[in-house]
Amino acid sequence: MGIWHLDPACESALTNLNDEISIFERTTGRNYVLILVPEAPDEKIHMSQNGKPLPEESNMDPKEFLAIALQKRRHNLGLS
Repeated sequence: MGIWHLDPACESALTNLNDEISIFERTTGRNYVLILVPEAPDEKIHMSQNGKPLPEESNMDPKEFLAIALQKRRHNLGLS
């Protein structure tokens, strides 16, 4: 079992996705937030920003993480 997903192939795909997002962000100057919420309690919620996963010991609630990302988006749209 991986850190974030029960299936090693899915764990690898998630790691690769974060890596590719990080590369894209560095080349374009864009920023992304990724939140993966499994319905089953035996898997962990995965949150990453700028292609980097938040540490496992992070106590940030996904709702708070998403709210911050949406606030930044509204600001960039000139809505705040």
